[in-house]
Amino acid sequence: MEEAQKNENGTTIPQADIKPEKERKPKKELTPQQVQQRRKMIVFPLMFLAVVTCVAGFIPFGHFVSADGQAYDIHLDWNVAGTSIVIAVGAIALATYIYMGERQPVAKAAAEKLQKLHRWAYKRFYMDEVYQYITHRIIFAHISKPIAWFDRHVVDGFFNFLASGSHALSFRIRGLQSGAVQKYAYVFFVGILLLLAVMVLAAL
Repeated sequence: MEEAQKNENGTTIPQADIKPEKERKPKKELTPQQVQQRRKMIVFPLMFLAVVTCVAGFIPFGHFVSADGQAYDIHLDWNVAGTSIVIAVGAIALATYIYMGERQPVAKAAAEKLQKLHRWAYKRFYMDEVYQYITHRIIFAHISKPIAWFDRHVVDGFFNFLASGSHALSFRIRGLQSGAVQKYAYVFFVGILLLLAVMVLAAL
C-alpha cells in the first residue's frame, strides 16, 4: 500500500503524488585554467579595440565616404591630440602605480586621508541616487502619474462614454429595423403627413 500524508487542511495525500523539491546544484568552482581563459576573453577584445583606436584616426575615411562624393580631408590638431594623449597616458600610469598589486598602500592611505572624496568617488558622485530621485520622485510622481490619471479617467472615459452611448442608442432604436414592411410603410406615411403639415403651415 502507498503511504499517505495529511496536508494542512487534513486531506490525505498519497505519498506517490508528493513531488520532491528541486535540489539546488552547488556552484561549480572554476579551475585556474578556466579563470585564465575567461580573463583572456575579456582582455583580448579590449586590446583589439585599443589597437584599432590608436590607428583608426590615421585612416582617411573622408576620401572613402562623404556627403557630396568629394574627398573631405580631416586635419589633425596636434595641440589638442598631444595634450589628450599626455593626460591619458599620465592618468593610466598614475592609476597603475596606485592600484597595482594586492596590498595597494597608496590607495588605502589616500582613502583614509580623503574619506569624503573617496566616498563620493566610490558612490560615483551619487549620480545613480540623483537619477533615481529625479526620475522617481519628480518625473514619475509629479508628471507621469497625473498624465496617466488623465489618460485613464478623461481620455479612456470619453471613449468609453461614446461606446456605451452608441450601444444604448442602438439598443433603443433597434425596433426601427425590425424587417416588418408594415412598420416601414407606417413611418413613411407619417413622415409624408408631417411634411404636408409643415408645408401647409408655412403657406398660411
